[in-house]
Amino acid sequence: MQNRPNKTYRIAILGILTGIILIQNFVPFLGYIPIPPLNPTIIHITVIVAALTLGVKDGMIVGAVWGVIRLIKAFIMPSSPLDLLLFTNPVISIVPRILVGFVAGYVFFKLKKRLKTTPAMTIASVLASLTNTILVLFFIYVFYKEDYATAMKVDMSNLVKFLGTIVLTNGVAEAIAAGVIAPFIAKSLKKFSRN
Repeated sequence: MQNRPNKTYRIAILGILTGIILIQNFVPFLGYIPIPPLNPTIIHITVIVAALTLGVKDGMIVGAVWGVIRLIKAFIMPSSPLDLLLFTNPVISIVPRILVGFVAGYVFFKLKKRLKTTPAMTIASVLASLTNTILVLFFIYVFYKEDYATAMKVDMSNLVKFLGTIVLTNGVAEAIAAGVIAPFIAKSLKKFSRN
C-alpha cells in the first residue's frame, strides 16, 4: 500500500514529461532553435529532469521517447536535408538521447552522496547535456563525415575543428541552460513528491 503514491507519482511525472517531449518536438521553437548547421535543443532538459526526479531508468525511458520521436520526425517532417541524412540513423537519433537520461541519473546518484543536492544536480545536468552534443557529433563523424563536410562546405581536414566549434558554441550554451534550468525544475518536482 505504501508504494502506491510513489508509483502513481512516477507514472504521472513520466506522462507529463513525455507529453512535454511531444510538444517540444512538434511545436516550432519550443524544442529546437533553428540555427544551422544543427538545431540547438532544449529538449534534453526534459530528459535530465526525468532522470534527476525519477532516476536512471526513467530518465533513459524519456530519453528513448525523445530519440524515437526525433527519428520519426526526420522521416516525416525533416527541418533540413541534413535531417534525412543524419537523424534517420537510429544510432544518431536514439542512442545519445537514452544516454542523456543515463548520465544525468547515474552522475546525480553518485554525487548526491558527497555533495549537496543542487551542485550534484547541476554537474549531472551539464555532463548529460554535453553527452548529447558530443555523441551526436561523434556519430555524425563516424558515419557521415564526408557527406556532412560536403553539406557544410567544410574541407575534410577542418571537419574535426568545425565539430569542435559546435561543441564550444551550441554544446556549451545547451549545457549551461541545462545546469541552470534542470535542477530548479527537478528540485520543485521532488519537493512536490514529498508533499
